[in-house]
Amino acid sequence: MCKEKRYAARHICAFADGERIDAAAFIPSVSGGRLPAVILSHGYNSCQGDLCDVAVRLAENGAAAVVYDFRGGSVNSRSEGSSLKMSIRSEMKDLAAVVDEVSGMEEIDQSRVYLYGESQGGLVTALTAAESPQRFCGIFLLYPAFCIPDDWRGRRVDGEIELMGMRLSDEYIKGLPEYDVFERIKNYTGRVVIGHGSADRVVSVEYSRRAQKCFPDCRLVEYSGEGHGFAPAARKEWAELVRLEVRCKG
Repeated sequence: MCKEKRYAARHICAFADGERIDAAAFIPSVSGGRLPAVILSHGYNSCQGDLCDVAVRLAENGAAAVVYDFRGGSVNSRSEGSSLKMSIRSEMKDLAAVVDEVSGMEEIDQSRVYLYGESQGGLVTALTAAESPQRFCGIFLLYPAFCIPDDWRGRRVDGEIELMGMRLSDEYIKGLPEYDVFERIKNYTGRVVIGHGSADRVVSVEYSRRAQKCFPDCRLVEYSGEGHGFAPAARKEWAELVRLEVRCKG
């Protein structure tokens, strides 16, 4: 006997700087009342498809989940825009546009909107939450790349460079935060959950340990032996933790 699907997926989009941001919404098949929503942001040169496992887990258990592609954020992006114009600043603008779009959906309870971000998307998520701290019920950060300002400090880009399979320009450096990100994220006082692997060689777990001290209500879960990109078992465990935090009906 086939298992009944407990959610419906539909295409949505938002716009920033006149460019389209492609997104997919996973809406639980439940009746009565508005739904909590989790907006998921991918990492550098990743894409919305890499977040569908977590999104589906949430949707199957009563929370709307939205995944999207940053403009120029991946060679596989379905959104408009070039990677040569992509930066932390542009991705924060993209996330803000998606938040506005999702908050306006009739199924969504605007008082229960969560943000979720992985790697560079985690940095973007934390900074976006700090800009509008009252707007979000909680945030989830998986190996958030708080290292990016340190990694790029003092570097120059003349013309174009290739980094981890994607072309960048000096727009990336121009769009880096000009402030102390650890001071900035203190503006967000809601619930925060961080997951990070102890063996992460891309973003040291020490960055998440430092971030934990900046948030008044933060849980840091360290996954022994996991790197930057979790094994399936650890990722499933993390997705379940997120589900429980959103208090989905399970």
